[in-house]
Amino acid sequence: LVDHLQFGTALPQRPVLLTFDDGSATHHSVALPVLTDLSFPATFFPMTVVLNKPDWLSDDQLRDLDRAGMTIGAHTWDHQRTDRLIDDQWVTQLDQPKAQLAEVLGHPVDLMAYPFGVWSPEVLSHVAAAGYRAAFQLSDPPDTAQPLLTIRRIMPPPTWDAPTLLGHLDSDF
Repeated sequence: LVDHLQFGTALPQRPVLLTFDDGSATHHSVALPVLTDLSFPATFFPMTVVLNKPDWLSDDQLRDLDRAGMTIGAHTWDHQRTDRLIDDQWVTQLDQPKAQLAEVLGHPVDLMAYPFGVWSPEVLSHVAAAGYRAAFQLSDPPDTAQPLLTIRRIMPPPTWDAPTLLGHLDSDF
């Protein structure tokens, strides 16, 4: 998707971007086998504060996701709203998770998802300075000056069935 938005690279027919936030261990134990069986790639955005803790993704599980063709991006250190961060928090919330994930995976990480999907125009310079190529949010129109740092996605509630989801895709985008 990011290559398409940035360079015009072709998308597959009827593309859908699947993303998983926070870093639950079920992303590895439940989602990965289903995604693998269906040959669906997905992107995972773990918080780094929970890595290697009970019920959360471990470094080895992150590497498994990566080897399976999944993309790993950052979701800040501890899920703080980026629109409420103050000057001394940017390194902890943006730079350190990016570096930690890159060290675990053995390659750069350049995507992030805003906690709660919330961002503000003031945040974008910090996200860019931390070296993120693209960032994902949930509800606002993309920023016209930096659309790659405000890519919109939706989080369907568990009450939506397939027709409801498809109806929102047609009407929201």
